[in-house]
Amino acid sequence: MTKTLQLQFGTAAGKNVMLTVEEPKDSLTRNEIETGMQAIITSNVFQVDGAALTSIKSAKVVERNISEII
Repeated sequence: MTKTLQLQFGTAAGKNVMLTVEEPKDSLTRNEIETGMQAIITSNVFQVDGAALTSIKSAKVVERNISEII
């Protein structure tokens, strides 16, 4: 089972951008995720086509099973 945390942000240009974190810890709370996402926005280190991240859109944990055949 593979688990990822998908963080979706809105940009100043009206686009959406997704950041993915591999294998997030199981005990993350909504408050911790929102605080982390707000810190990413405030730090202004990510831009998409010159537009800064400006809003939190969503956060979700995605789990999937992978079965290698060859």
